[in-house]
Amino acid sequence: MDKQYSKVLKAIKKYESIVILRHELPDYDALGCQFGTKAWIQDNFKNKKVYAIGADHPIFTNKIYPQTDKIENVEEPYLVIILDTANFDRIDGKAFIEKASMTIKIDHHILCENFGVVEIVKSDYSAACELVVEMIKSYKKYPIQPTAAAYFYSGLVGDNGCFRYSSTSARSFEIAAYLMQSKINIEDIYEKMFSKSIDDIKILKYFYNHYKISKHGVIYTHIDDRTLKELNIIRERVKAYVNLFSGYDESRIWVTFTEDIEKGIWSVSIRSRQIAVNEVASRHQGGGHKNASGAKAKNYEETMQIVEELDELIK
Repeated sequence: MDKQYSKVLKAIKKYESIVILRHELPDYDALGCQFGTKAWIQDNFKNKKVYAIGADHPIFTNKIYPQTDKIENVEEPYLVIILDTANFDRIDGKAFIEKASMTIKIDHHILCENFGVVEIVKSDYSAACELVVEMIKSYKKYPIQPTAAAYFYSGLVGDNGCFRYSSTSARSFEIAAYLMQSKINIEDIYEKMFSKSIDDIKILKYFYNHYKISKHGVIYTHIDDRTLKELNIIRERVKAYVNLFSGYDESRIWVTFTEDIEKGIWSVSIRSRQIAVNEVASRHQGGGHKNASGAKAKNYEETMQIVEELDELIK
């Protein structure tokens, strides 16, 4: 067994109270990893008090994942496990770290900051779920039950684009096969993840009528606060369409800019084929994976600067 994996298991066995954190504005991987880990611990260590902390997701909560635990204090001593988070500032629920007796960081992004007594960072994994399941798989006496497996599977396929992104490896399929041995219903998982309502046609109509293409082929769309209100949709719903233009020969990079008037920023979602976009994202308060990154722009002018920088990558 990997020595770092062994340290994680030892810590889980040691502490009666365990807090599981992930990043703000969670995606499938963050939530799938968080709830998968919580369910796995509860299945195998019955007397543990395990808390999944962080804001509920406006779409995924109660559809794919349960509600997070609403608590302010945890009985000491306790362990904190931080998943799928490269930057300390992005941790949702970081207040729980201050009084933690031990912290563990498990992540698959490029290393940005060191935090955690135990750190497991492997950036060649397609999802944090892939890394955590590999770790659990090495614990022969503590199997993954169907509920945990379903959460992990949703995070795995959510972050590697259902095995379409370049981060996908043979290991990704091996982990998926291992999870399927738990008799999970992948049809049901995909139904919950990707089913849409008739109102989503309004979003599709807007995208197809308002997209623009840069000189060298960056497809981009701006959705301002007024449009969100007119369409009666929440910002998180827009992110589900970031890959709408992924299959077109004319572009290898596509971007959505969504205004967040409360924070005074534009949220940026960038996706690509074969071209690394994470360095551009890192220059604009963001980062992520080679072909899937996020960023923030302080105004419309900065969004167009991002388009220019991405356009240069294609050039």
